[in-house]
Amino acid sequence: GDTVKTSTLELNASDDRGIEVVREKIKQFAHQKVVVPQGMHKLIILDEADSMTESAQQALRMIMTDYSNTTRFALACNDSSKLIEPIQSRCAIVRFTKLTDEEMLKRLKTVIDSEKYEATADGL
Repeated sequence: GDTVKTSTLELNASDDRGIEVVREKIKQFAHQKVVVPQGMHKLIILDEADSMTESAQQALRMIMTDYSNTTRFALACNDSSKLIEPIQSRCAIVRFTKLTDEEMLKRLKTVIDSEKYEATADGL
């Protein structure tokens, strides 16, 4: 709902990989006051975080520390070893294996059926 929209910032770090984005967008969002239900936090999602420059990662590390009481960070990356160690140490690392084509097709069919959507075999 509206709470999720106002309390979540999502960025593709490969597009916005420099320190300016961290200082301007991420820090500003982490600093702003947002009313969230008790026990909830603001959320910053950074896709392809491993493509951020080292200086941007250093700045992010400081923000993660400064706003840890109010903001949670979700970092998605292809190679976690490209994240600086101080960021890695602040994260719970969850690794995912690639789904097989068969697994993806099975899930796609489940969604299509539940949404009552018509699809041809070629369209899958």
